[in-house]
Amino acid sequence: MEEQKPSIGRIVVYNHPGSADGKFPPKQSPALIQKVNENGTVEMVVFSVYGGLFFNHSVEQGDGPSQWNWPVKV
Repeated sequence: MEEQKPSIGRIVVYNHPGSADGKFPPKQSPALIQKVNENGTVEMVVFSVYGGLFFNHSVEQGDGPSQWNWPVKV
């Protein structure tokens, strides 16, 4: 199977880091890729599990905090 490549309009999963005080634990939210940067990072709109939308810039792919990855196929 060919490796997926990020592109405009793709839905991905964003890993919220959670708050430093622990009030908000790490969670995942859906996000929409707006732009793929030359260095491989992406610009995205995140549909927050806490309510609302926010824009995130130069996000790297991965499974760590503040990174994005592909949704699990079910």
